[in-house]
Amino acid sequence: MPTIQNPRLAGLACIRCDRRYEVADHSTGCPACLAEGRPASLECVYTPGESTGVNQPYLRPVTLGEGRTPLLTDVSGAVPGLTVALKWEGANPTGSHKDRFSSAVVSRAVYAGYEGIAAASSGNAGVSLATYCGRAGLRCEVAVTDDTPARVVELMRDLGAEVVSFPHSGQRWEHIAAYRDSKTMLPVTNFVVPPVGSSPFGIEGYKLVAEEILDDRGGTAPEWVVVPASRGDLAWGVHLGFQELLGADAVPRICLVEPFPRVAEVLAGADPYATFPGSTRVMPSLGGNQLAIQAVEAVRRSRGHAVAVDDESVVAETRRLWRAGFPLEPSSAAGVLAVSRALAAGTMTAESDVVVLATAHGLKGM
Repeated sequence: MPTIQNPRLAGLACIRCDRRYEVADHSTGCPACLAEGRPASLECVYTPGESTGVNQPYLRPVTLGEGRTPLLTDVSGAVPGLTVALKWEGANPTGSHKDRFSSAVVSRAVYAGYEGIAAASSGNAGVSLATYCGRAGLRCEVAVTDDTPARVVELMRDLGAEVVSFPHSGQRWEHIAAYRDSKTMLPVTNFVVPPVGSSPFGIEGYKLVAEEILDDRGGTAPEWVVVPASRGDLAWGVHLGFQELLGADAVPRICLVEPFPRVAEVLAGADPYATFPGSTRVMPSLGGNQLAIQAVEAVRRSRGHAVAVDDESVVAETRRLWRAGFPLEPSSAAGVLAVSRALAAGTMTAESDVVVLATAHGLKGM
């Protein structure tokens, strides 16, 4: 059954300058902001109307049953001193939240008539996109770095992806940039410096996380939603979902988790287009020395906070969580650790109502 474009999808809007664009694949974000040297992401815009949930750009999407992941509330011991809930995204078909993005963006590629997609990935996204492209009968090309675990690369190739590897992360973006004007291959992840977010059509899939959290809580929003982030695709999508359902003044506060201060520096006054010193060995999906404006806006618009967690502490936290029965990958364990840090700093209290997005299963070895 072919996918259908939502008739209420009216266009795209820049999250920085609010310029409007037609429904198309603007892979470098807002053209006007890019020309000014201040790249910014686009978001989908819909005409008003009755809706039973968040809008999605494509109806009858390419799907493997992603979403409707459990909200685990009986997780005593996950965070000493505070009762939290874990949104268990490891229950998605390929074990991470990326399946939500893949379903939406592959549906876009099918609808628009592309033969395949191209993406840069540190692991989870490549595995997920390869899987969904296989389901849709599309080509999938994934650019990785040479230090990507061999098992991850093997999984991508077993799933049918063409994998190309480079010594340095930035070379992946240069490779993907070659497809920016392609009529056959759709680039779905960032390749702009400074970066923008991934395809806005894919990010729409993350809005469903907000809808599910509200459904599982009887319509009551938590005070905080904790989101590990690199360029903020997930954080921005979740924020958009809550905003659509609750209105801008009633959204939960986003606690964005990063491996070293980036968003935290911008919130303290730094230039959002600067380069931020720092690195991570154990959280590659959260790495990168530059950020996308959408990550800052998810925190700023929700009156949230950003927490940095270091590699050594995350490794220890990952081991502790595994032994407590929560097999999270380190980038997900970082979210749980961030709650402890926020408690210690006084940003959260023992009475805070907190949902942590447990973004990926650790048993894949990613």
